[in-house]
Amino acid sequence: MLLAERKSLIQFVSVFVGLNTVFLVTLSMLYYHYQKNIYTEILQNEIINYAETAYESIYYAKNMNELEEILLHDTRFDIAFMDKNSNIVYPKENDFDIKFKKGFSTQESHYYFIKTIELDNIKNIHYLLLKADTIDKELNETKNIISTVLFFSILFFGIVIFILSRFFLRPLRQYIELLNKFITDAVHELNTPISVLSMSLEIMDKDELSPKNIKSTKRMLIAIRTLSHLYNDLTFSMFSSKDYPVQKIEVSKLVLQRIDYFMPLASTKNISFITELKECEVMVNERLMNRIIDNLLSNAIKYNKINGEITIKLDKNSLTISDTGIGFEQSKSKEIFERYKRLDDSNGGFGLGLSIVKSLCDLYRIDIDVKSKIGNGTTFILSWNNSRIVHAL
Repeated sequence: MLLAERKSLIQFVSVFVGLNTVFLVTLSMLYYHYQKNIYTEILQNEIINYAETAYESIYYAKNMNELEEILLHDTRFDIAFMDKNSNIVYPKENDFDIKFKKGFSTQESHYYFIKTIELDNIKNIHYLLLKADTIDKELNETKNIISTVLFFSILFFGIVIFILSRFFLRPLRQYIELLNKFITDAVHELNTPISVLSMSLEIMDKDELSPKNIKSTKRMLIAIRTLSHLYNDLTFSMFSSKDYPVQKIEVSKLVLQRIDYFMPLASTKNISFITELKECEVMVNERLMNRIIDNLLSNAIKYNKINGEITIKLDKNSLTISDTGIGFEQSKSKEIFERYKRLDDSNGGFGLGLSIVKSLCDLYRIDIDVKSKIGNGTTFILSWNNSRIVHAL
């Protein structure tokens, strides 16, 4: 699966499952409260029915002993009788400790119901009190059912949307694979003409050319080197999994070679190079180190101002490349290393250069820092430790 496809699939499935979860949770909460109201209403009706039945059974009781004998009992409820001062007169031993409130109430995790009554013979009884357990057991069972259904519903919808997403993304995957194959083939086909043109211009006898033609060949050389730089970025981006051997290289010599390579391009904007290079040897692959330096120099030229400067400082453990270009907001210093990310579309390119630099720096455990300010240019600072670079490889 392609990276772009995987990211799209993960994002789509995550959004769908997230929204579906919110919907199902909301629905579950509504159902839970609905069931709670149903259980409460059922319990209240049962309490009222039992209260009426109990009241009718004792209405003609002549004394408390007879009342106790004929009183109908229900294991679901505890029953008591109170006098007009809310004192319990039956049963004598009880655990009723509540605040008096007629009708239904919930106190200390129990339901209570107090009803005013008048008995024909026992005049000191004024209230009937019923105590019932809460509906926690029923609610817990409801919660367990809801949780189980919710879990399997989310799992089911997640699997379904994942399968459907893979199915609907298949044409896009085929199109991307076809496009990648076309780009790969096209890049391979470009290699030969670029090499031939570059070599032809390099070996051309310029003494026999007129000043006008020399100027034209210089422009052609700049264009070919720019094209060659883009070609190198594309091929590296597509075949970066290749193993590259490492060797000891002198970074200062490499920097001077790359400056010489980019000098024709820099001259079109009258950009000058200022160098402070000390000897520095590192164990890296020369081609990959070229890619790092080339992309930083290319950016320094591309985004520089007319008559600008590029300052390059090298010491034993760091390489600094600064320009006097347009710069960018410092808050976007992490975004510039994202693949295909370009903060300025006016200068062209594919947005690959700095992502390649970052990936190679990560490969060799080179720390890269960037400082920039709009209108004041940009500075890239590469810091390394030779022993750490060797260990990384």
